[in-house]
Amino acid sequence: MTKIFIDAYADCNESEATKNSIIIAPSKLKIGKKTYLKNDDIKLSESEIIKKIQAEQCQIIPLTIEEWVNFFKPYLQQGDDVVFFTISQYLLSDGGEDLRSAFCMLNDDFPERKCVLVDTLTVSRGTSEIAIMTSMLHKTEPNLDKVLEFAHTLIGRYITVLTIDDVESLKHTPIFKKVSKNFAGATVNLKPIISINPDGSINIVDRVRGFKTATNKIYSIVAQNGENMADYTFSVVNYGAQEEADKLFAKFATQVEPNEIRNLPLSAYNATNVGGKVVGITFHAKKFDR
Repeated sequence: MTKIFIDAYADCNESEATKNSIIIAPSKLKIGKKTYLKNDDIKLSESEIIKKIQAEQCQIIPLTIEEWVNFFKPYLQQGDDVVFFTISQYLLSDGGEDLRSAFCMLNDDFPERKCVLVDTLTVSRGTSEIAIMTSMLHKTEPNLDKVLEFAHTLIGRYITVLTIDDVESLKHTPIFKKVSKNFAGATVNLKPIISINPDGSINIVDRVRGFKTATNKIYSIVAQNGENMADYTFSVVNYGAQEEADKLFAKFATQVEPNEIRNLPLSAYNATNVGGKVVGITFHAKKFDR
């Protein structure tokens, strides 16, 4: 049997994962003195977590090689194959080095099993959608090679555009601290609009005064650069900014079929990665030409 895994940064909650036969792998988030392995275990409100992020009291702690090995080993020992969908390893705090090393060790220790690490080159709901669609196909086509071939047709087609409210917090995040060095403007209320591209690279594409204005600009950027928005699948995501996300969702919802757009919360893990309050959209271009 093949077990499909997804990491905590993919913003797939426990009920959705269970429904789609997906297992969420652990990720360590330290808030104050307590360390959490599952987003669903965090009982603090979004506003409380944002305050702790701004006070630098939230910290992403990467799993060690040994912790990764110990998590996956029991499944391999019971005779399962393992497929793990990760967000872009470019965005992991250590570049995915320990994770890749762990999978090399697992493949060496279990040569009779398949232990596959899939870098989705995207973040948040992009990774979730790739994993969910792959799992759905696996239920009807239990050939692992064919299923993985399908998964790779989806990779490299997802783009995320987002805006972040607290630029100062951005400077302390593990993912965006590099690009924050190229951004100036916190004192005049400028908000960065950031793209995470199909190759996993990050760019600041604009600077807009005010968080609500920046959220509106996300729609303009996607609309102006998209050849045919009706051929895209959209996931609007937010943390601590539901009102802005709802308005952005309503704009995109007029462009696509109802089953091609979702309005979903980010996890506390990703809120820590982006510095707190955030609105973004991850979209898959079904006819994307690279």
